[in-house]
Formats: sequence, structure tokens, C-alpha cells
Amino acid sequence: MPVSMEAARAGASAARRIAPWLAAEAANEAAARRIARLWPAPHSGFRALDTARRAAVVLASADARFGGLDRVDAETWSLRRLIDATLADPPAGLVEAFRKLDPGPWRHGYLAAILAILRDAGQGAKVVRHARAIDAMLVRVLGVLPDDLRRPRIVQLIEVVETAHLLRRGAEAVARSGPLPRVAERLERARSVEGLFRMLIAEIGLERLAPPPIPGAAWLRPLASIPQLKDAALRFENCLVGRIPVLLAQMAAYYEVIGDEPAIVEIVRSSVGLWQVGEVRGHANAPISLALWTRVRDHLQVHGAMVKRGEAAHGLAAALAAAAGW
Repeated sequence: MPVSMEAARAGASAARRIAPWLAAEAANEAAARRIARLWPAPHSGFRALDTARRAAVVLASADARFGGLDRVDAETWSLRRLIDATLADPPAGLVEAFRKLDPGPWRHGYLAAILAILRDAGQGAKVVRHARAIDAMLVRVLGVLPDDLRRPRIVQLIEVVETAHLLRRGAEAVARSGPLPRVAERLERARSVEGLFRMLIAEIGLERLAPPPIPGAAWLRPLASIPQLKDAALRFENCLVGRIPVLLAQMAAYYEVIGDEPAIVEIVRSSVGLWQVGEVRGHANAPISLALWTRVRDHLQVHGAMVKRGEAAHGLAAALAAAAGW
């Protein structure tokens, strides 16, 4: 009898002890204790479970109903039966998703995120169902993106969560002026992450990311959008499109002179923040007259020539330009 009592006390003590790694995986202390009741410290049996079953146990242990499960059932039932018995209304695809999890321990927060995505049954659920493998980064990326952008062809281009955050910021800028689903359909055509962000820049519009710092005039038209830049580059046979990164950095701006002496005007920001005349060239980079150069310079001076950069817009523009490989 004394031996039995001692063994019982030892078992109770083991059940009360929870390894730090188990506490980190479980949803909370109560969930960790439910797992420890089935697999007492050092929890070797729990660690020996395959990844899918271990994930199912971690997710289900957050529910009080898990307390009615015994160890034999938890270790021998099929994965589907285990999930059906311990989760309320498990969504379609959850069992398959758990079988695609990267090997190793999974924390409850990531598993709960997968559950929520599948229950939402939106674009994110399609990504989870179509993924060949599911790792923590994929779950984090899906957690950042709005559902309209949770499309397999978009998500497969995103390797780090910082990229997803930037894409979300850009999408929020687009959503203020038009429907995001339409934009997402276009972004699906991108074949690289750089192409993805170049498309996004075009959707937001240079005129919003880098608005003209100096107002135009009847004879001086700001080139404030990618279509305008492309059109001017074709007509003037120059490399204006290649200047988009500088424009996004708000270190230069471009205008077209309309009249008897057509030309492209570049104004550049000096080291002290002043806008000053840069290159002014005619068709195929031909030189222009001194009179036109003077007219452009005088126009800048009339408008103060000192224009402060819009920091909020500049921060997004610069980040998008870098992500686009510019």
C-alpha cells in the first residue's frame, strides 16, 4: 500500500508539472494542463506524436470538452475522428491542412489562425487548401493580407511577412479610390514580387504617391502618371520611363512644355530641399533655347521653389519603389 500511495503522489506531481515548451505551445495554462493530464511530465508521449496529431491536440485542448478524452483515444483515433470529437463544427479542409504542416511543434495561435481562415471560406481558404506545404510564414502572411489579396498566385510570391505588410499598405491606398477585388485580379498576373509591386504602383498612381511639387501652367503640363510618362517617352524618344524610381523618391519631377518649342522639363531637389531646373530637352534629347530654360526657371521662382516633401506619401512611395526593384 505505501508503494501505491507513493506512486500515486508521483503521478499527481508529474501531472501538475508543465514543461515550458508545452506551456508555449498550448493556448493557455488550462489547455496545457489538459494535455499534461494525458501525457504527464516530461510529456514524452505527446512529443512523440506526429505533427498533424500533435497540432490537433494543441488546438482541441483549448476547448473544455477535450478534458473528456483519454490518452488511448487521442493516440489511436483517426485524425478526422479526433478533430470531429473535440472541435465544434470543424471546417472543411482542416484535416488535410494539418497533414500538410511543416514537421515540428506548432503553437496554438498559428493553428487557431488556420482554423479561422478555413472557417471564413474566403480566398485565404483556397490558399490553405491548394498549398503543397504549410509553414508558419505562410500563416503569418495570410494573417496580414486582406482576404481579397489572399490569392494563391499572389501569396506564392511573398516570402517574408514584411512584404505582406507593404502590400497591405499599398492595397489600402488603392481601396480608397476603387474596388480592391478588381485590382487583385490584375496583381495575380505578376510573375515576380518586383512585378507585383510595379503593378501596385501603377494601380495607386504616381500622382498620389509622388504628386507634382510645383503647379503646372497652360504651357507646362505635369507628367504625373505612368501612362503620361510612357506616352511622353514615346513621343520624345527618350528614357523618361526609367526615371520613375527617382520620381517616387521625390528627388525629381517631370513636366512637358506645350507650344512652339516642345520639351521635357526635369526639376530636381537640391541637397537643401530647393527645387531647381535640371535637364530640359526637346525631341530625342535635343537641346533647347536659353529663352525656354529661363522661362522654366522663372516659373519655379514664382512658385517659391521650396516645397516640403509629404512624409507619409513619401514613405510608402519609397518602400514600394524598393520592393519593385527600383
